[in-house]
Amino acid sequence: MTPDPRRTARYPAAASLAVAALALSACAGPDQGERAPWEPFLPRRASAAMDHVQGIVGITQFSSGPAIAAPGTNVVNDGEQTFPMLGGAFQHAMTDGDIRFGIEGGLSGSWQSTRTVLALGNGAIVTQRENDLLLLDGFVGAYASIPLEGGWRIYGGAGPLLQYASVKTLSVDQPPGSERDAIDGVGGGWYARAGFELELGGPLLLGFGARWVDSYAYLGPDFRDVIVEGVQFGLTLSQSY
Repeated sequence: MTPDPRRTARYPAAASLAVAALALSACAGPDQGERAPWEPFLPRRASAAMDHVQGIVGITQFSSGPAIAAPGTNVVNDGEQTFPMLGGAFQHAMTDGDIRFGIEGGLSGSWQSTRTVLALGNGAIVTQRENDLLLLDGFVGAYASIPLEGGWRIYGGAGPLLQYASVKTLSVDQPPGSERDAIDGVGGGWYARAGFELELGGPLLLGFGARWVDSYAYLGPDFRDVIVEGVQFGLTLSQSY
């Protein structure tokens, strides 16, 4: 639109302002509040991506030890309660915005070798056993993620899990190479987890997370259940898509 010459002569300052406003509006481009048609096809920042695949390495700390003794047996010493842990998870956001809601799932494994002292009856018989305990669980639940300034993101999730436990015991008094007793069982429970991550550059993120677990595994009528109750701490390395 060209300013009217007659008005330009009478109001030179106003005409200059009008021309400047037209020039600025032409350079400003489309409204920044509206998404350009090509914007959905541009690569997302790693922290704001819709999908993340995580690798997790850390430790599991149980508040109460797994009971693997037969009924009527008093477990005197359960050994250490800190296990190494490896796992992985997948997160898929189903909504877009400042807070993204979606579903997640994954696997986690912990293991430990301990020596357990068992006292039978009134303590008249004492025996020692070496125990190899393997814990695996698969979990699935709902989660929420918030991408923040500077390439950070925080997330949290919760849901049910399926617990598997394998216990192998060997009496210390048996000769080397003796057959071990193996017990396996499955059960269920719940989990809740949260963490934060920072973009490393490209699609990768590095972070830290914690997961609370409350579950059990049934080992049969001759053994007590393996109780899994505690917190896992781990470093996470995520690939975004």
